[in-house]
Amino acid sequence: MNLRLDRTTLMTIAVVAAFRVIPHWPNFTPVMAIALVGGALAADRLRSLFVPLVAMILSDLALGFIMGAEYAIHATQPWVYGSVAAIALAGHAMRSWKPSSLVLAGGTLSAVGFFLVTNFAVWLNGGFYPMTIEGLVACYAAGLAFYRDAGNFLLNGVVSTWLFATIIVVAPAVLRKTAGATR
Repeated sequence: MNLRLDRTTLMTIAVVAAFRVIPHWPNFTPVMAIALVGGALAADRLRSLFVPLVAMILSDLALGFIMGAEYAIHATQPWVYGSVAAIALAGHAMRSWKPSSLVLAGGTLSAVGFFLVTNFAVWLNGGFYPMTIEGLVACYAAGLAFYRDAGNFLLNGVVSTWLFATIIVVAPAVLRKTAGATR
């Protein structure tokens, strides 16, 4: 398989990575949207994994450089990357879905799945919560906690996935229409 790294692919990786590095609300990034929609639009499964995972790696390295090594490498990282990969593969499986279903249903499933898996990983790695059902519930509750003027991890993940997926799906059509109108 040829993973041609054209300007659009490189620019997409750079933009997605930058969104994780610049200040943002917790979990309000285009990562899940690019994994989901990119998975649906990619010609093959490997290509659907490439952009979101490379963007994650680059932004984790940048965050590690800026904020400390624990941002670059942490115990839940395999779960985070695995979730992003699963979303991309799910997007690839959803290629035949209508764009609105992909954005709303696929975006919701992706964000909720990411939340459930990564918070489970936090609980499983111990240290913060007791290894009991009550500890797991407390872990999920903490993930739902509202931040002052910043929403919460789950809501931000759902809304950002819907927003960025809509932009990714709609932008090419708008650009084509605009380009056609100027000819």
